[in-house]
Amino acid sequence: MSRNNYAKPPRVKMLRIADSQMNTELVTPCRLIGVFLVSTTMVVMMSLSVYDGDQQQWKEDTTNNVNFTNKPYKFDFKAAMRMREENLEIYNRPNHKWIVERRSKLSIEEFWDIYDGKWPVIVTDIVKDWAAINWTKNYLLRKYGKQKVMYRSIQDAKQEIVSGHFSQLDKFVDTLSLSSPKQWNYMEDELFLLFNPSLKAQIGFNRFAEENFFDLFPYEIRPWEACFFWGAQHSRSLLHIDPYNWTGTSAVISGKKLWKLYPPGQDKYLHVVNNVNCGFPLECIKYNSPVDTFDFDSRTYPGFTRAQYIQTELLPGEMLIIPTGWFHQAYNEEETISISGQIMNRNNYLVILEEIIKAKNVKRRKLPQQFDTLLPPEQVPSHL
Repeated sequence: MSRNNYAKPPRVKMLRIADSQMNTELVTPCRLIGVFLVSTTMVVMMSLSVYDGDQQQWKEDTTNNVNFTNKPYKFDFKAAMRMREENLEIYNRPNHKWIVERRSKLSIEEFWDIYDGKWPVIVTDIVKDWAAINWTKNYLLRKYGKQKVMYRSIQDAKQEIVSGHFSQLDKFVDTLSLSSPKQWNYMEDELFLLFNPSLKAQIGFNRFAEENFFDLFPYEIRPWEACFFWGAQHSRSLLHIDPYNWTGTSAVISGKKLWKLYPPGQDKYLHVVNNVNCGFPLECIKYNSPVDTFDFDSRTYPGFTRAQYIQTELLPGEMLIIPTGWFHQAYNEEETISISGQIMNRNNYLVILEEIIKAKNVKRRKLPQQFDTLLPPEQVPSHL
């Protein structure tokens, strides 16, 4: 994707604004990200090489600027849904309510306009082209069986009582056949792919993650690009929102995942536990729920039955993209291998920056008052 694509409006209302806005919109996400990161105590310097001489000249546009020095940013999901409905008409797409569509040949622009930051979607034409789609249990054991991996064990279906383990991969795999609806092991290892670059290289291109502002973060605080999951039958995640409230991706290599996805605005029904930090180098706040949506007690969690959700199944070779703000839980219907990732782009970067402030990485009052008007080449020098 060329750098000029950053100049497209956050939502491409093709028939209404393309002619008037396409050549004047600024790189608003990049403007904010640069100044935001150098304002943290953890960031000392950021390279300006992405703004080289052959790039277009920066032009100021304050149409959609947000100044974090004045008040917290709040994502307006209802407004996003209104925008989605307008864009569905523009793209001549039916409004499928309460289902997750399966799409192939989905353009970047249509993804941004209809799904990103609005509604989950399953993409069917990305993972099937990865070399990773050919991973098998025998292959992984033969190549990496003696490597140490991290996994968690659940007893009596109580995810709040979890024991962590660090053992050889082949020892972990031996436990998978012992799973039951109340007891399972689940490998969720962020380092496995990092320590095995030849394996990670088999995870192919994802066009929807090509614009990813996490790439602008210093390496020391940048989230890992991919996390490896290997779950026994019946294993499941917590009901949660992803760290920093990013856009999440889940690609199934083998097995099947059943998902429940909850649109924003239902925290009072989900019994969300707040004010727990994630413990990452760049701190964030966890948003987890103790409710197991696949096996819950309505007496313990009154009101949960009032929460609205979408249920969908993710099959091998498919990728689910989960918008910012959506609580979700995954259930492995059979032994399943999958890869997760994260995206920070034009439709969710404000949410993520606000989460970084909430976790006290940056003091709001220390951001420059002209935060919303600085251009990228001016941001770093103004803070060093």
